[in-house]
Amino acid sequence: MNNLPKDWELVDLIKLSYFKGLTPSLLKNVVDNYNSYLEFIEADLPPNLNILINQGELFKRKQIVPNVEAEKQLETCNNHQINICTIWDENYPLLLNEIHQSPAFFFYKGSLDKINSPTISIVGTRKCSTYGKINTRRYANYFASKGVNIVSGLAYGIDTEAHLGAIESGGITFSVIASGIDKLSPQTAISNSEKIIESGGALISTYHCGVRALPPFFLQRNRIISGLSSATLVVESKVKGGSLNTAKFARDQDREVFAVPGNITSINSEGTNALIRDGLAKLTNSPESLFKELLFDYSSKIQLIDSVELNFATKDEENIYAILSFEPIHIDELVNKVNTNMSQLLVCLLNMEFSGSIKQLPGKYYIRN
Repeated sequence: MNNLPKDWELVDLIKLSYFKGLTPSLLKNVVDNYNSYLEFIEADLPPNLNILINQGELFKRKQIVPNVEAEKQLETCNNHQINICTIWDENYPLLLNEIHQSPAFFFYKGSLDKINSPTISIVGTRKCSTYGKINTRRYANYFASKGVNIVSGLAYGIDTEAHLGAIESGGITFSVIASGIDKLSPQTAISNSEKIIESGGALISTYHCGVRALPPFFLQRNRIISGLSSATLVVESKVKGGSLNTAKFARDQDREVFAVPGNITSINSEGTNALIRDGLAKLTNSPESLFKELLFDYSSKIQLIDSVELNFATKDEENIYAILSFEPIHIDELVNKVNTNMSQLLVCLLNMEFSGSIKQLPGKYYIRN
């Protein structure tokens, strides 16, 4: 639905986006101060705006470029079921509207119905450790089960774990990408994007269809991730990790930043430990404590999930659970600690997996679930 003011059309907004130097703020000013795109291009432009748009060339000679490109954009969007949300629309994210240079419009595929529910972004390194994966799932599972949206960037590693963790808990997750939605890659990202959409979330991009991801685009992507969220959680990051940029944007946007501490000898935790050490992020050691600290404002439609009471069939199962933690333990180490034979241990582990109290990882490692 077109909620643009006056006689502006969506295609006109896209035309404006092709003029170099026309920032989101200037673009909004153009729409708010002219009755239509035609009136704008025929009017005498203010000197400062004239310089930005013309860049030494006559403005009207360049009209044909945005006209053609804008029509192509709408055609591509229609072919790929991609929607466009403008800052004048009712479903434009409230938190995103608060940041400096909020995008005048963005592309999305999926649903924005829950975009203004409580939201937290979870980010981190692509080459994450088992420790990082486990903690990402813990936080994403817990927050999603409480009705809190999860925002991330659909990259390998922590981002993917955050999205999938939200989905497996029946939550909503939004992914912000650094390319046109029609140019999403690789195949694993495409497959995960389908899961995000099917579960009620959406893919979001500020880049035109046809644009492939380039390194500079990820900064803008990270700015939008933090802009959509009340708080940003960095689970695992190297000292120069891209997720530290997301944390910086969050601070600049006056949003809260949290970090999961890690092993002081791990390169993957150098960034998160530095954030905590330098006072740039608050330490969090459990999703429960972070949830309480954030004090999300819930509507009556959000149902909070109570903790599940654990019941063990045997004393051995109780002992196994007591020994396990969120740090993986190999089955050979476990059999020695439980003081039982391997066949009996395997029976207990299988029963506990079925009950959902523990989880098996690749390589015969086990953790609490």
